[in-house]
Amino acid sequence: MSIIERGVSKSIRIFKRTVFKRNAPDFIIAGAQKSGTSSLYYYLSQHPNLSASMPKEVRYFDRDDNFNKGKIWYERSFINLNSNNKDCLFFEATPEYMYRSFATERMHEQYPDLKIILILRNPVKRAYSAWNMYRDFLKLKKLPGKIPSKNGYINDRQNNLAKEFYKAEKFPSFEEAITSEILKIEQNSELEEPSLLRRGIYLTQIKRFHDLFGKEKVLILGFADLIQNKKNTLNEILRFLNLKESDWDFLKDEPKNSRDYPERMSKEMEDKLKAFYTPYNDALFDYLGTKINW
Repeated sequence: MSIIERGVSKSIRIFKRTVFKRNAPDFIIAGAQKSGTSSLYYYLSQHPNLSASMPKEVRYFDRDDNFNKGKIWYERSFINLNSNNKDCLFFEATPEYMYRSFATERMHEQYPDLKIILILRNPVKRAYSAWNMYRDFLKLKKLPGKIPSKNGYINDRQNNLAKEFYKAEKFPSFEEAITSEILKIEQNSELEEPSLLRRGIYLTQIKRFHDLFGKEKVLILGFADLIQNKKNTLNEILRFLNLKESDWDFLKDEPKNSRDYPERMSKEMEDKLKAFYTPYNDALFDYLGTKINW
């Protein structure tokens, strides 16, 4: 999309947010990062009884600059463009909400009856996908606002991701980034970023949603199910939302935000990460009482 096209799109969004009636969200796709949230948002947005936010990632709960604008600003992200359907459910998809503990707390404080959808991807593959995404961001380095010195989550907190990935002499290799983060974990570092590994330690994040919203309001999906059993998974979501199942014959089926990797993860690193995650995954499966098809 060109700069002009982006400007036009933003202007249209601002116009719609100003003119149309605002609404509160009914459910949120809260993560995990690099686990298919963009594709799921795209699929659900095609359902006649579901109304997607504009933009996809509103980033209200995890960014102070947005959160300080208040609920009225946030609810203007949810507008009903289908005047014939008065009973649609409104939703957004921001993967940051799952990882940021304060974002989850803010969600519950303002919307305690929200339903939450989480998608879990094999944490080894998720980590490598995230590292490739951050590496791809290098081409955006000269664009203002794309890689800020402040992280945007909490006011005045330094963006350690920018420091270690973009302000270093060279972008770290996957092995270097993993080694650095393992050291942070061992030292109980308060630095949240980079978080290639910690975002894949799912149990603590899931428990936070369960404790606040209740297990019955949190739907946990596997990334592989979304890919391999798409319509069944989408109908599982409809049942979770108390909507009737669909044949999804209207679905435009194309993945979003997929990318090809210039090279594969080394077998040595893959084995190392599998060993790292084994106790975390075992604890997760024990807590859930089932394995996730990720």
